[in-house]
Amino acid sequence: MRFRPHAQDIVAGVMFIAFAALMLYLNFESHPIGTARRMGSGYMPMLAFGLLAALGLAILISGLFTGPEPVGRFAWRDMALILGATTGFGLAVERLGFVVSISLCILIASLAEKTWKPLRVLGLTLFLLALCWAVFIWYLDIRIRLFPWSF
Repeated sequence: MRFRPHAQDIVAGVMFIAFAALMLYLNFESHPIGTARRMGSGYMPMLAFGLLAALGLAILISGLFTGPEPVGRFAWRDMALILGATTGFGLAVERLGFVVSISLCILIASLAEKTWKPLRVLGLTLFLLALCWAVFIWYLDIRIRLFPWSF
């Protein structure tokens, strides 16, 4: 293995680690962690940000050996579409329901992809709807309206 840094991966890894470290610090300051048997409100965020830091470390280490490539221009449009999709989901889920909100989120976020294909987006939407229903509604028993006209 030869040292050949890949700038994009190194920057992404450092950003993931820095964000996770900041969020872990804030989490430890403001939420009780608890134990695995009696989890506090900060336990799951601690695990999530710990995994994010581990992912950042893995990306950083792999970026040191994958080859030189300059950092390209920043994709502002794509970032705005993806952030807009997740924000829109959060704002619309109570009013429009689970199915419509997830579908809109996937549709808006998929516009960030350069090779946008409607059939692929439809398949992804159906798969993610089924997966989210199985996890959040069936397994975790979260009470949320499925459609705007339900309950």
